[in-house]
Amino acid sequence: METVYTKNIIEFVTVALEYCAYLEQCESKRFQDFVPVMQKVLSLLYLKAAIVEKPVPLGDMDVPQSVTEADYNAIEKKVADLMGEYDSYFDGDEASSVSENLADIYQELKDFIMNYKKGDQAVSNDSLYSCLDTFENYWGLRLLNCVKALHNIAYSIKPDDDDIQGDDNQGGN
Repeated sequence: METVYTKNIIEFVTVALEYCAYLEQCESKRFQDFVPVMQKVLSLLYLKAAIVEKPVPLGDMDVPQSVTEADYNAIEKKVADLMGEYDSYFDGDEASSVSENLADIYQELKDFIMNYKKGDQAVSNDSLYSCLDTFENYWGLRLLNCVKALHNIAYSIKPDDDDIQGDDNQGGN
């Protein structure tokens, strides 16, 4: 069994931890700060996930999940409240939302992190496999779509627009 403590994996875990912690505390953030931070963190997260080599699964792939529906909904609501009218965007012909996509990514990463923290190499290995598998097939695309949406938001709002994000943490116009 290869180690799950390589430099690339540790860097991926570090960025994933930062991402999760930032979302857990995002109700104290301002819209103008949240958007550029998420652009950067998501871009770095994509890079770190893409360079980690997916391990060979060791067990039956029934990795424990720690994020509850209430946890997911709390993250989604915090982000939706923060993004305000800028939460929704079109991904091709489909409507999507930054908050739902960020909550989906959060769920995958938080489950992985909680398993990785246990220190059991087999559990960490299989959890990493699961996380990277869903990155390839699900949350990686959601992440890229969010980066695109956040890019459009960041560069379409005038910095001197006084109507954007007052002290109430609402992203509005």
